[in-house]
Parts: sequence; C-alpha cells; structure tokens
Amino acid sequence: MRKFLSTYINRRDLPAIAAVILLGSVCHFFYQWSGGSALAALFCPVSESPWEHLKLLFFPFLFLSIWSFFRHPRNGCRFFFCRFWGVICGLCLILVLFYTYTGILGRHFLMLDLLIFCLSVFLSFAVSRYFCRSLVFVPSVNVIFTLWLSVTLCFFLFTCFPPNIPLFFPPA
Repeated sequence: MRKFLSTYINRRDLPAIAAVILLGSVCHFFYQWSGGSALAALFCPVSESPWEHLKLLFFPFLFLSIWSFFRHPRNGCRFFFCRFWGVICGLCLILVLFYTYTGILGRHFLMLDLLIFCLSVFLSFAVSRYFCRSLVFVPSVNVIFTLWLSVTLCFFLFTCFPPNIPLFFPPA
C-alpha cells in the first residue's frame, strides 16, 4: 500500500485529497442549507440523481486544482490537462461502480456510495499524477480551458434542464 501511494499519489496531494472529500461531503448538503440558492444549485447537487452527485467530485477537484496551481506554480498546461483527465476518470469510476453495484444488488447503499466517492477522489489524483509523469503531448491552453469549460457548462445546463434519461433520475 505504501509503495502504491508513493508511486501514484504525491504527498503534497494528500491534504488536497482530504479537502476534496470534505468539500464534496459538505457540498452534498449546501444547496439545501442555502435555501435553494440558484448559485448553489450550479455547484452543488439539487437532487439525488447520479448526475448531480458527480458535482461532489468535479467542482471541489477543480477549485482545489486551481488553488494548488497558484500555491505551487508549475507548467500550467500540463498540470491542468492531467488534472482534467484525472477528474474525468474519477467521474467515470463513480458511474461505473454505482450502476454496477446497484444493478447487481437492486438498490443503493449510502456506505457504498461514500466508499465509491472516496475511491474516485483517490483515482482522480492517481491518474493525474500518472499522466503528469508519462504524458508526451499537451495541447494548447485554449484547448485545455475549453475542456474544463465544456464540462462545467454541461453541469450548469443539465442542472437547469435535465434530460429525461435515467442518469438524471434519483435512484429508486
């Protein structure tokens, strides 16, 4: 376990991992605490749907990546491109594991959901580190900004206008 952590997780990322888990957990309730604020709705889940719960990883990861970049400046294009693919892998892991276990068991369990969330945070940071070590090609800053902005706008758009598909329905 120690070798895995030192290989795929940077020690400097451990506080950020804990912060993403903590911020994601707080964000789960923040929309309700805000009294249904429109601004909170953009960044925090407004329903129990799997899509809305992806915000629990995406926005804390994005904000802490920005904070981390300014705290320890590095190659911005490489850093944000690697972080983008890390968070995308984490989001995919959430969906794959959630739909797999609920498909097998027929319902969802809060403890498994929390475990999946924590695993996806670790995976996001591990994939980011892996790509930062091995990536050869890094696109321009415009492409990287467009990638982050596109996903952010999808969260905003689909919060306001959710499609009529199961990803946007609360689990039964």
